[in-house]
Amino acid sequence: MVSLLVGLLGIALALALPLAPVVADRTVVSWPAAGQQPVSTTAFFVPYRPAELHVEIPCRAVQAALGSPERTTLVATTVVPEGGSTSGLVVDTEAGQLRVLVNGRLVREETPGATGCDVRVDSDDTATTVSAGSGPPTALPGEPVPEVFAFVTDLAPGQAADTSVTARTRTWFESRPSGLKLAVTGAHALLVLLSVALLVRRGPRAVRPARERVPGRALRVLCDVAVVSVLSAWVLIAPQTDDDGYATMTVRNALVSGDIGNYYHWFNASEAPFTLVQHIVRPIVAMTTEPVWLRLPSYLAGVATWFVVSRGVLGAVLPRPSRGGVVRWSAALCFLAWWLPFDLGVRPEPFVALATATVLALLLRGTTPGARRPLPAVAAAALVAGVALAITPSSVVVLAPVLVLLPRIWRTLRADDAGGSWVSTAGLAALLGCIASSGLVLMFADQSWHGVAKATELHTLIGPNLAWYEEVTRYAVLLSVAGGQGTATKRLPVVLTLVLLVVVALLLARRTREPRVFPEAHLLAASTALGFVLLAVTPSKWTHHFGSMVGLAAPFVVVAGALLVRVARERSRDRGVVAIGLVGAGLLALATALAFSGPNAWFLYSNYGLPYQDVAVRPLGIPLHNPVTWLVVAAVAAVVLVRLRRRPGQGSAATAAVLSPVLLTATALVAAVVLLLGSFTVAPLRQAAAGGYSLTEVNLASLTGGTCGVAEAVEVLVDDPGGPLGPAIGEGSADGFVSGGGYPPSSPPPAPPGTGPATDLWGSLAGGELATGTLTSPWVPLPELADDQDVAVSVAGRTAGANRLELEFGRSDGGEAVTALERRPLGDGPEGRPAWRPLAVGADAVPATADAVRVLATDAATDAGGWLAVTGPRVRTAEGLQDFLTGRGTVLPDWPLSWHVPCVRDIPVVADGLAQTPDVLLAAPGAYADVAGIAYAPGQGGSFAGVTLAARQEVPSRLAGAPQEEWGSVVVLDYAMARDAYDRTTGEVWLWGWQGDR
Repeated sequence: MVSLLVGLLGIALALALPLAPVVADRTVVSWPAAGQQPVSTTAFFVPYRPAELHVEIPCRAVQAALGSPERTTLVATTVVPEGGSTSGLVVDTEAGQLRVLVNGRLVREETPGATGCDVRVDSDDTATTVSAGSGPPTALPGEPVPEVFAFVTDLAPGQAADTSVTARTRTWFESRPSGLKLAVTGAHALLVLLSVALLVRRGPRAVRPARERVPGRALRVLCDVAVVSVLSAWVLIAPQTDDDGYATMTVRNALVSGDIGNYYHWFNASEAPFTLVQHIVRPIVAMTTEPVWLRLPSYLAGVATWFVVSRGVLGAVLPRPSRGGVVRWSAALCFLAWWLPFDLGVRPEPFVALATATVLALLLRGTTPGARRPLPAVAAAALVAGVALAITPSSVVVLAPVLVLLPRIWRTLRADDAGGSWVSTAGLAALLGCIASSGLVLMFADQSWHGVAKATELHTLIGPNLAWYEEVTRYAVLLSVAGGQGTATKRLPVVLTLVLLVVVALLLARRTREPRVFPEAHLLAASTALGFVLLAVTPSKWTHHFGSMVGLAAPFVVVAGALLVRVARERSRDRGVVAIGLVGAGLLALATALAFSGPNAWFLYSNYGLPYQDVAVRPLGIPLHNPVTWLVVAAVAAVVLVRLRRRPGQGSAATAAVLSPVLLTATALVAAVVLLLGSFTVAPLRQAAAGGYSLTEVNLASLTGGTCGVAEAVEVLVDDPGGPLGPAIGEGSADGFVSGGGYPPSSPPPAPPGTGPATDLWGSLAGGELATGTLTSPWVPLPELADDQDVAVSVAGRTAGANRLELEFGRSDGGEAVTALERRPLGDGPEGRPAWRPLAVGADAVPATADAVRVLATDAATDAGGWLAVTGPRVRTAEGLQDFLTGRGTVLPDWPLSWHVPCVRDIPVVADGLAQTPDVLLAAPGAYADVAGIAYAPGQGGSFAGVTLAARQEVPSRLAGAPQEEWGSVVVLDYAMARDAYDRTTGEVWLWGWQGDR
């Protein structure tokens, strides 16, 4: 009875914890800042609609606006596009009328009097009320609070005096446990300890059987050393996973904000209830953001998972064979083939894999008849499973072994109950439930039910949020070649495991399982199959979630191979078994060929220098994407193996047929591991030889000192202060090119014509796209160039095909005469592009004696898009990216590349329902623009959607040693207003767990 009461009370406290009170933040924004006059400023609210908004505009400000003949904005909560509408609040005057627009709808318009024309707007989740002048207020029940991205006024500071805006942000997730909640947590912890104590003292204390000596200990130790060595090397050479930057930035922001939110999108919704791994990584991020050290937790998880799989899981499923050298090395191969492509980085899957393998091993050992101290093992499994559920949604796979072994768990509890009382058995189950509920406590330790519900709502609303029957999406992505989600070595372990599940199911159905040797094979197979099924209930369908399956799938592949070998030895004369072997070999050959039909493509910079990054893998010309290749390999290997074992005779062909799936699987996994280790060893060597960037080089540098990652390899090309080269030497000629124009109005040059880099500008579009022309610009003096300088022009339109663009270098005689020396073509592909972009000739390509340069352009294209526009030449100097960013304010790196800029510390903070305004963007390469764009997309809840208010100026940059590689871009933002010029005040409020803003 005591056990039942303790267990139920612990479960009840865990269930009550989400509803326990929290101390929540309440942040109020005031504009203008104290002691300041109103001036336009950015104000990025996240989410965009505050909880409350209150605007007060004095009558004298209204009268000042009426004195202007133009439309004048008194107060707006965002920049209103010309002739457009906005989802914010706009109070303006036009043609003597005072207007109030809410969410793009005109709700009030009147002619204000000379006095008594004050304006007030109050908005919250119940209604929006507008008061203007002496008329009755306009009430709008249910009208959403206007969006806020800025506080804008067209009035001069003195004219707008006493205008004010106050807004309370939505702080759904910024909370701390109250004293009562801490007490509940502490009480639950004590009950968990008591539950463990009650379970430990229960149960038989069987004598540990004498451990049988198995030869080959040195070989097994060598296997462990090999696996740990490979995992250690993989920390240095492994590719970036696709979410490393995203996950790291959530933790970096949490160091300031206190809440682990999504930072880039989902309105910075909390990651609760799945924040356990972020808390594990957080101390490391507080010390360093260099990638090699951020990989340390997942590396340690990998080492631990290997020992759990090789000792715990395989030791239970293959008690004697697992201690042999062949099985141990086979396990190493399967484990590495599964672990290496999925489970290194900051994502949570490595920890799910460790937890799943641990639960499986504990349950297999604890529920085996005659097990020594079964209840402590089951209790430990309950604790690990409960804690694992706080890691990530894909932690649901940890339930697979629990569900499969549930009958044995129940029998274990009944067997331990000496009195046979159902109440006593229920008490043991309650104790296990109390221990498992620790995961629920971890989920809600510093979050409320309302906060988690709101985070879940936002994740569901914005997505991706796919149903279980859309699980096919995950496999479609796995088989694609886009973005590194479906690379060859990610496909292989997944498809091989799925095929082997079919083969083993057929064998077990024919009762070919040998109980004395493989007593738990069917349980491992069922757990693995159920793990794949459980993945279907997770809402997102990315392939990195397959990393959660390593703890089940890797040992299953080993057991499947051992089972086939045993069957080949004892049942090879069974025609059904032979048929299963042949069908399995055929399916495995198809699956392996399908896996290798994709390229060896990985995420972002991990592709630099990588063999087979855009083609199917064909080492030495061998077509690995052809199923016949693998059938031949399997058949030959099986026949050779049978012959070497000296078992010729009537059953040799049948034995070879049954063994062929094993050998095909082993060969394919060896190929995958060799491809991974080999290609990521070759890639950094290639990059080092070319002077290019590689993550491996950065990781090695981190071991001996600090590094700034890709920021050390990127050069920003800054125009020299003198601007365009000049004055002109002599005169040029233009036929069909017009000076100061000739380009599309929708694509303005980098500066207004006649200024800055567009001081001299010519274009051929004035005569239409079908017109032609030639341009010979005047010569301009060329200074002596340093090694880090170049001569550049800005270009729009087509530079190849029938069109031609060149820089001609010459030598002047000191007067008007210049002798032409050499020409250097400028071109960037046959497609016409209206966007302006810089093209340049490096200092090393400029003739040594040249002291003058001019532009030669020909537009000979007579088709649509066949025009050309170009500016005059200018000199640029290369500057390191890190130096360029110094002193330029807050820098926001797009999440795909944020992992590679550890020295960019002044990131814009997202906290208290507000996002700090970024001054500079480090934009991802074009191939990743869509996924990076979530940070700026309102439909994605982008935290930095207000960036669209700014004018963007891309500063030319290049990757040193590999200028042809697209690393990304540097974008300087100009908001034409102050940035974050407001006050914020944060207070506290005591709320029950179910309370909070809507």
